[in-house]
Amino acid sequence: MISILIVDDNSLKVAAIKEVLFEFPEISSKVEIASDTNNGRRLLDNNKYDLLILDLVLPNDFGDNETPENGIEFLNEISLDPNKKRPFHIIGISGYSEFIDKFSHEFKKNLWYLIEYAENEEEWKDILRNKIEYLINSKNELKSGNEIEYDFDIAIITALNKELEKVLRLDGKWIEKKLYNDSTIFHVGQFKRKDDKIIRIVAACAPQMGMCASSTLSMKLITNFKPKYLIMSGIAAGIKGEVELGDILIAEQVWDGASGKLKNDNNEGVLFQPDPRYKILNEDLKEKFLNIKAKRKYLDDIRNNYSGSKPNTLLDIHIGPMASVPAVIQSDIQIDLIKSINRKLIGIEMETYGVFYSAAHCQKPKPIVFSVKSACDFANEEKNDSFQDYAAYTSASLIHKFILNELDF
Repeated sequence: MISILIVDDNSLKVAAIKEVLFEFPEISSKVEIASDTNNGRRLLDNNKYDLLILDLVLPNDFGDNETPENGIEFLNEISLDPNKKRPFHIIGISGYSEFIDKFSHEFKKNLWYLIEYAENEEEWKDILRNKIEYLINSKNELKSGNEIEYDFDIAIITALNKELEKVLRLDGKWIEKKLYNDSTIFHVGQFKRKDDKIIRIVAACAPQMGMCASSTLSMKLITNFKPKYLIMSGIAAGIKGEVELGDILIAEQVWDGASGKLKNDNNEGVLFQPDPRYKILNEDLKEKFLNIKAKRKYLDDIRNNYSGSKPNTLLDIHIGPMASVPAVIQSDIQIDLIKSINRKLIGIEMETYGVFYSAAHCQKPKPIVFSVKSACDFANEEKNDSFQDYAAYTSASLIHKFILNELDF
């Protein structure tokens, strides 16, 4: 997270500067504004900033005369006053070209930079972008493993583009972000809660289905964005008789359905002996989901707000065991074999165990992980795609409600 102080009395210039700053998700809301030098002094007395963006021509108090001498006096005071919490970097900016050459040396003597602002020019923006990128990279390199803190609030992972599309339809002001030497397209955005808290979010889709792809993408999200919560969103196969089509499935425990040993048996030939290693849902989150189920919070609204084809049943939520398997299943026999491992099974899918495994075995800070998938079929001979869109929608919608109203930050 990069903290920035802008000292500038020109509201249009401040807006243009902020537009450049907010291209970087690492900045978010950590930008404060002072319109005169005295307010700038008060903020520097109490806060440590990574970057000060300082207008040259300033008033000392709102309504006073604006002079470049006020800006230079403020700049020198920062250098000399030991009581000031000096920012790590300072950039001067001025729309008065006649003052750039005259006062540049006051910045250069401390290896700082005075740039010329012009409303319709790109050069000053590029200089500012380069400085921000340098700050972000420097801070990341300086942090040791024990000092690294959470950065983003939420990371959402999906296995299919149709699942990601439902996430990106949520009101998140999404923008695409690519990382250096990585072909993955990440989408960064933010949700605003009723208490005006901004929740910073990143979402991405794995290049293919399965635990390997989801685990790899999870590690990318954790390493590059350091989310507090890692959420799997999408569709799954429900267990007929336990859930209805479209119902939301929360993995209370999840295991790799292919984990075990193949053994020769004289009577039955090759026999598979399962060896489930469970990953478990956080207990506090489990209680929140149980409360949603008991009070039917959000469920009717989610169902009623979907305009497409949907099942005739009420939308419900189920919290229980789920298995991640390496292939799409369309067989009652295979379902029964998996149910024999855990009779309370509510659903089967292909990715969640990989996401939970990555969250459990990644570097610190480890995210809190959970999976919200909705039943689109029953993995039997009647399997079809009729309710995939509805299931992807109910999954993403509950995640949205849960982030806005239930999660602790």
